[in-house]
Amino acid sequence: MSYHPTYQITDELLKTIAEIESLRSQVAHSRILPEREIELRHRATVEATHSSTAIEGNPLNLKQVEKVLADGTVLTRHQYAEIEVRNYKKALDHIDKRKTSGKPIELADILMIHKLIMEGLLPPEKTGVLRNVGVDIIDQDDTVLYKGPETAILKEEITALLEWLGSSENVHPIIAAAILHFQFVSIHPFPDGNGRTTRVLTQLYLGLRDYDFRGTLVLDSYYYTYKREYYAALHAVQGESYQSAAVAVLDSWITYFTQGFLSAAKVLSVEVMILSSVIAGDKPIKRINAEDADLLSYAKQFGSISLAEAESVLPNVPRRTLQRKLKKLVDNGYLTVSGSTRSTVYVWTKK
Repeated sequence: MSYHPTYQITDELLKTIAEIESLRSQVAHSRILPEREIELRHRATVEATHSSTAIEGNPLNLKQVEKVLADGTVLTRHQYAEIEVRNYKKALDHIDKRKTSGKPIELADILMIHKLIMEGLLPPEKTGVLRNVGVDIIDQDDTVLYKGPETAILKEEITALLEWLGSSENVHPIIAAAILHFQFVSIHPFPDGNGRTTRVLTQLYLGLRDYDFRGTLVLDSYYYTYKREYYAALHAVQGESYQSAAVAVLDSWITYFTQGFLSAAKVLSVEVMILSSVIAGDKPIKRINAEDADLLSYAKQFGSISLAEAESVLPNVPRRTLQRKLKKLVDNGYLTVSGSTRSTVYVWTKK
């Protein structure tokens, strides 16, 4: 059996990919100190760990995740959650080393990722092993939303996907990563941990294609921020069972994935821009979200941004919320206030 995904390359998709390529070039050619790049990579690991586990219901916030990863502190109330967090970090560390080999992804890689993610969370005989029972995705009312494939074809379906992946050199890495993400989570080869394994596997693939922005890009934060949209985008294409998912037209999912990739790339680009243009010395950068990135990008491009201009940049954000956002960017040292109350503008901060 072979795998042949069905999708179309639209002008809109090409435009989005072109924007990402431009941002990738900006990041690649930015001048930041080596220790700043290490800081970005660390932040990316912590944020990815928090976001990907939070998607699955982990209750720890970002600061708690950072603390667990820093000193391994165990809070009795959240032992399961903390094991989950430490495991995910181990999986990210593993693929960071694995990508340096340059070798195509194999089934053994997938099993190892799952074992690292689920160690201590599932019985040993179920970690790093393909499931031997059926699996259904159900909602909070116990309604079956999606039925995974039967166990007899799991290995065959994964092999077909990996063979396609290995022959997809002419497919843009973002499109191939989107297809990998969709098809693997649709195969749902494990009794638990499929979502986390899928996201780590996708990150490994991007790293092997040299498209993970040197380990500083965080896709998981986008999925977490728009969790409902993330699941809706998957389920809308999957249908009710693997029979429909295996032959689905993937256009809408690829569009969603690519737009999420663009959002994450914009956030990273602004963080790199801040590190190279604004902050010197030991002062750490504050977290930037996608809306902050849009405001700062505008301010950098035009030298400043007014409240009215901010409204045009983020038309769906209430005026009062924009005022708070701009004030926070001022407080964090990214912008400075200029002008009177009626003609206030927020100026891009230079060294």
